[in-house]
Amino acid sequence: MKVQIEGNLYLESDDMQFIIKEYNGKKDATGRELYKTHGYFPSVQSAVKHLVKMKVMQSTAQTLSELHQDALRIEQYVESQLTV
Repeated sequence: MKVQIEGNLYLESDDMQFIIKEYNGKKDATGRELYKTHGYFPSVQSAVKHLVKMKVMQSTAQTLSELHQDALRIEQYVESQLTV
C-alpha cells in the first residue's frame, strides 16, 4: 500500500507495519527514489497521530493559546481528510 498524504508525504505499509515516508524527488545510483522515514507504526491510527504531531511541531505559534489553536486546526484538518 502507498497512499499520498499530501505533497511528497506518503503512508506506506509492508507485511508488519505502516511507515510515513517523505520523498525528496531524487534517485540513488540504481534508480530507486530517495526518502526520509518519519516513523514506523503498528496501526493507521498511530501513524495519523504521529502526522498530527509532525504538523503541530511545525507551528510558528508564539503563545500557548496560539499553539492550542494550531493544534485544534491541524487535528480538524487531518480528521476532515479521513472522512469519506
